[in-house]
Amino acid sequence: MDRVLIACRDFQGLLDAGVPMLAFLNHAPWRRFDLPTGHWPMLSAPTELADILHTAVS
Repeated sequence: MDRVLIACRDFQGLLDAGVPMLAFLNHAPWRRFDLPTGHWPMLSAPTELADILHTAVS
């Protein structure tokens, strides 16, 4: 089963730092999409979030 992670700026840092507890999110079945915004992308980047969601389900 395919799984999707949309990572905001702060979470991207944790994933890229290799935090052991989160390392599994960088591998299948997870598909990672980075969104350079804060924790509320539906408010700060709604168009970009909608594009990612569209791509994720296509």
